Amino acid sequence: MALAGYNIAFKIGVGSPKVYKTFAGRTQDDLTIAARTRERLTKDDAGATQVAVVGQDVTFRATGLVELTSSTAITRDQLIGFALQAGANAVFDFQYATNGNDMLSGSCVITNLSESSNASDDATLTVDFRVVGAPTFDEDTTD
Repeated sequence: MALAGYNIAFKIGVGSPKVYKTFAGRTQDDLTIAARTRERLTKDDAGATQVAVVGQDVTFRATGLVELTSSTAITRDQLIGFALQAGANAVFDFQYATNGNDMLSGSCVITNLSESSNASDDATLTVDFRVVGAPTFDEDTTD
């Protein structure tokens, strides 16, 4: 069975106590997991290079229409404010879930925020995130 894209949500934790929210106007979420590898070659390897996975680089991209107001989601102005943070204030908790079941979670930082607008279409916003530290994956065992 295929998973419909609207059933996947990237959320960041805001406020105290933490409330996890999506972005207002969101049209697409992208997840990339890239292995970090290390190559080695010893005499014992008989000339065959060995590769070991030493970690992963995990990034997210959220794209959507610019929304200025929302009572349940993060707005454009809030995202710009988050992107301008530095130090410990720049680290956000995140959840990437399928209908709240299987979930990747951890901490992330905003690495890029881009707003695009022209004279005839709705303005769009793209935000890139990089996971810091080791994310955790909780798999739903009820299905």
